[in-house]
Amino acid sequence: MSEKEITQKSRNFYEKFQFPGNRPIDRDGLIFLRRFSGSIKDCSKNNKVQTVRVLDAGCGTGNTSVSLAGMYRNIEFYGVDNSKASLEKAKKLSSEKGLRNIHFRKWNLLKPLPYTRKFDIVLCLGVLHHTANMKKVLLNLNKCLKNNGKLYLWIYAKHGRYKHSLNMRFLDMLINAKPKTKDEIHLAKEFLNQIHKINPLEDLTGDENTAYMQKKTIEGPVWIADQFLNPHEILIDMETLIGVVDSAGFEFENLLGFNEDISEFTGSKILLNKFRRLNRTDRLIALDLLIKPERYFVCLNKTASKRGNSKCLH
Repeated sequence: MSEKEITQKSRNFYEKFQFPGNRPIDRDGLIFLRRFSGSIKDCSKNNKVQTVRVLDAGCGTGNTSVSLAGMYRNIEFYGVDNSKASLEKAKKLSSEKGLRNIHFRKWNLLKPLPYTRKFDIVLCLGVLHHTANMKKVLLNLNKCLKNNGKLYLWIYAKHGRYKHSLNMRFLDMLINAKPKTKDEIHLAKEFLNQIHKINPLEDLTGDENTAYMQKKTIEGPVWIADQFLNPHEILIDMETLIGVVDSAGFEFENLLGFNEDISEFTGSKILLNKFRRLNRTDRLIALDLLIKPERYFVCLNKTASKRGNSKCLH
């Protein structure tokens, strides 16, 4: 499919299923809040007079940006998304909270961002893997980020999500078997609750969160749709992610939520010594192969080679 076709499919999907809704904070959310708070302090020191500006790229229903805008009312937040229905929910939520420091706009991230002033912080959380061209999106985000700004990126990982991707394909085959299923959510629930010996929820996040995920399937269709019925989901490994990030003018600052070492997995001095002799890029790749995470959560910086060419759309 072309970029236009993929983008249209994704837009239609989120017009029907507005995600994420009012989702409670999880472990990654707590990690993010601590790091975000530090980034805000750094930005405030660097800006001195100017107001700190934050862009939520692919804000959906505003779950993250609206919450942050309520916590940091002296900061300007901007949310963009390709789904009009999702943005309507985001606007309603911000209005109910009486927020005046957050602004929403319908926008396709494959196009240069429509802002003159650059941002101190850009968030791209759970979005990039649903876009038609990851590098193009990252390049557009780079262009509207200040030289000393931060990009927080949350993206699905190939190795840890591989079994789940097979389940998604299996379910898609059943949905499209003639006559094509009209109630896709009902069939997805049958798949989750009536498959024995193989647990699709464990394949998604492991046995630790299975009970929580089971509860989510009962509460409503949005989570099921996003996880099992999404029309476009690209999975990449750490090696590929590093390449895409580098080609878009970014570099890794931190891999959030993971210790960039293997000491918690082995007491072998031989293995630890060999691992620590790798350069940082190879350590991240090796760690990915060992841990096989379901997602990557990273903080990125602009690289110096790209900073001089960064321009925003006027």
